[in-house]
Amino acid sequence: MHPFHLFALQLADRLPGTWTALYRHYPRAADQFADTCRVWTPLDARPPISFRSNGITLRREDDLELYLVQHRRGQVLICPVIPHGLHEDVTDRISTPPTVAGPLDPARAAWRITDRVLPHYTAAVTGAREATAALAARRSSISALPPVPQPGNSRARAR
Repeated sequence: MHPFHLFALQLADRLPGTWTALYRHYPRAADQFADTCRVWTPLDARPPISFRSNGITLRREDDLELYLVQHRRGQVLICPVIPHGLHEDVTDRISTPPTVAGPLDPARAAWRITDRVLPHYTAAVTGAREATAALAARRSSISALPPVPQPGNSRARAR
């Protein structure tokens, strides 16, 4: 087992809730993009996720995800991930949760995630889900309106 995967398993055991750790090996830089493109940050403030040959996705039972990648010597970059089903039109309007660097020590990294990431991340997800539900309700009420007659489509012609 890769040491980074072992770190992630030990970290997942220390986080609140039930988390699973999915280890991925990336043979090419393009393979890492599928995981990093969902990192929840404003595009102009994207953290410097340079190509690494491996990454970890931590997933909680309520679909919260954190993407972990080795950052600098002895550190891991901890990035919140946009949950599936949330559109960028909504997430761009919500205050983004922080991306933080933490030590490659599972106990200290768990504290950093629990203290600095999860409170902001859960609040952002809750706000985004509420905004998504409100947007869906507005769209369904608009589509429920009767069609507006268009000029020139009338059957009776004016003489």
